[in-house]
Amino acid sequence: MPNDRFPDHNDNPDRDKGRFDGITYLLIRTHPYDDGSEPLAPGLPFWVSPDITIVKPDGTEGSEAVAGKMNQMKVVVTNGGGIDAVDAYVEAFVADPSTAFTPATATPIGSGYLTVSGYSQAAISFPWSPAPADSGHRCLLARVSLTIPPDRFANAAIFDVPGDRHVAQKNISVVDSAAHDMKPFSFSFALVNPAPDAAAFQVKAAQIRPADDRQLHMLRQSVGCGFAQFSDKPLRAVRLDLGEELPVRDRSDAIRMDLTIRSGRLDRFERIEGIERIDRPLIGLLDKPIVPGRTGGAKKIRMKAGEVRQAVVTITPNPGARKGDLQVVEITQVNERDQMVGGLWIVVVC
Repeated sequence: MPNDRFPDHNDNPDRDKGRFDGITYLLIRTHPYDDGSEPLAPGLPFWVSPDITIVKPDGTEGSEAVAGKMNQMKVVVTNGGGIDAVDAYVEAFVADPSTAFTPATATPIGSGYLTVSGYSQAAISFPWSPAPADSGHRCLLARVSLTIPPDRFANAAIFDVPGDRHVAQKNISVVDSAAHDMKPFSFSFALVNPAPDAAAFQVKAAQIRPADDRQLHMLRQSVGCGFAQFSDKPLRAVRLDLGEELPVRDRSDAIRMDLTIRSGRLDRFERIEGIERIDRPLIGLLDKPIVPGRTGGAKKIRMKAGEVRQAVVTITPNPGARKGDLQVVEITQVNERDQMVGGLWIVVVC
């Protein structure tokens, strides 16, 4: 496969001599403009990997699996160095939609060895037949390592996606607004503090509207469709609510739990009449919106080390948007140093 990192290497073979020709340089892109630099360039969302996809039973690629059927999780690895990476070890994981992840909140679905020639790419696929509770909206993660010569992630205990070129994630959920009659809908996700200490965060939810051709290209590459059309209409409203602390779930047993949903400000939680308790997976698209679709897309919260909380974004579509166009809501989690520590996208199909 061609290598995006060094597209003109054959035209200028001496360009990187002394820097990359005598080494391997493994990476899994976590953004369409990811060139393997560590850390990833500031401001780029690191949860839109074009190198991680689900191949459905019918052969189409996307970010969601079909329950009870044999799917494939496909991972593309780039070797930006000049020597072959023989038997690079690739691991694949799935997790609930969350702003951040740790190995404790992700489920391994496969691993294997892959040889990637110098200045090229190679792909590996892992079979995955998810139970109903594990299909649909899921985050996909992958990492790669090589023993000889050493070319591996720095810390196996964390997923340092923005800081380590060996680790990537795809955290994009697609919602068909027409299936909800263009009415408000709520999407539940996990808010995670991946740090070893307590920390304060600001969480934001806002629509992304492409401002120029470069951003439009990025959006198309991220959703995996070079011809995708994005609506110029604004969403009617995007509301964010933070709720109760959640247990860390063992995804391997696909448990279903009763969940008490709360909403409101951090200092005042309200029970929502009629849907106070629901029997469904903890995270994902809810059966009905939990709050009216009023605008309020930013919240602040302090979390314990490793704490996981429920959060819900409620989106009100714009009925004036053209059918089939896409609208993207980006959720970001920023720490007190104004560093982005996590996020996800919800792609609304008009």
